[in-house]
Amino acid sequence: MKKKAIRSAFLILITLVIVPATSAYSLTPRLSDADSLSTSTWHKIEGESSPDAGVFRFINTRLANPLFDAVMPVITDFDKSRIILLLLWSALVLFGKSKGKWVALSLIPLLVASDQISSGFLKPLFHRLRPCEVLGNVHFWNRDSGWITTPVEITRVYKSSFSFPSGHAANITASMLFIGLVYRKLLVYLVVIAAIVSFSRIYVGVHWPLDVSAGIALGILLAVFTYFIFKRFTPQEKSPLPADQPG
Repeated sequence: MKKKAIRSAFLILITLVIVPATSAYSLTPRLSDADSLSTSTWHKIEGESSPDAGVFRFINTRLANPLFDAVMPVITDFDKSRIILLLLWSALVLFGKSKGKWVALSLIPLLVASDQISSGFLKPLFHRLRPCEVLGNVHFWNRDSGWITTPVEITRVYKSSFSFPSGHAANITASMLFIGLVYRKLLVYLVVIAAIVSFSRIYVGVHWPLDVSAGIALGILLAVFTYFIFKRFTPQEKSPLPADQPG
């Protein structure tokens, strides 16, 4: 009975992956469709006077400093984050006993669902342009040439994907919060890691604050949902009885 319940629970998570992935292909144009993008609602509210742009300018420009310039590109690098997650996942499998293996197993559909919903479904649905494509004078991290300041005249040549919501924020929040809910002693540290990674997406010029907030919200929802399934359907390790108590 419990095995059937576990299968059903993971089927729900898999459904969250398949539906967005199959729907995304028929939804909206890519960045090459300039006509539809120029008349989009996002384009109309992304001026310098908008609150989102104001917060973006504060983080991206006013908080710019040599320390952040050195650290944030490393933190925001997806390839490096993927390696860290893989190491963490391997540690759960190798050293986490039965509980760790179930956590590692749960992380797979959680991360796939988070990535597909944010990048495969929502980004093509909302097709919001990134701040480095809409605003001039952006403090922008270019992986090929390092830190640059984008021209005053907008060129839209820096990123080829949409902005809302932040996939990085969704993925790191979902994974870190879920692990933190299971291992409560690590919760604060893991949440801080998720917050720093999310902050870095604004600092390097590729996401609006609203993108990051939406990504965090999505990550929280998926993490809590996955944790509920984990607690409800996976075998729980029993705490050993004290030596002076009968079994």
